[in-house]
Amino acid sequence: MLPPTAHATGYRSACSLITPCLILPLLFLLVALAGCAGHATRTQELMATDYLQLDNDALLLHYYEVEDQITLSEQRRSSPSVSLGFGLGSYGGSSSVGAGVGVSTPIGQPETAADLRAHRNQVRLELQKRGVAP
Repeated sequence: MLPPTAHATGYRSACSLITPCLILPLLFLLVALAGCAGHATRTQELMATDYLQLDNDALLLHYYEVEDQITLSEQRRSSPSVSLGFGLGSYGGSSSVGAGVGVSTPIGQPETAADLRAHRNQVRLELQKRGVAP
C-alpha cells in the first residue's frame, strides 16, 4: 500500500495530464460551432431582407451578397476536413499514448443553398422589373 502522499501526488499528475486533453478538444469544438452559427445567421439575415423596399443600389448590393453566400454555402459543404487527435492515459501501473488522424467530407445542408438560389431569383426578377442589370 502506498503512503497517503503518494496517492495525492499520483492524482495531481493524472489530473494535469487529463485536463489539457479535455480542454483543447472542447475549445476546438466551440470555435467550430461559432463558425457554423455565423454562416447560418448571415443566411437568415439575407433571407429576411425585404428586398422590395430597397432602392436600386441597395437591391443590387443585396443581389451580390446573396450570390456570395450561395458560393460560401456550397464551398463549406464540399470541402473535406482533417482532424488530429492525441491522448495520454494511465491505468494501474501502465501508461499509454494514442494518436489518430481522420479525414471526412462534412454533410452540408443543400436546402440552404436552394433557398438562397430561390431568393436570388426573386431579387433578379425585381432588378429586371426596375430595369437594373446585375
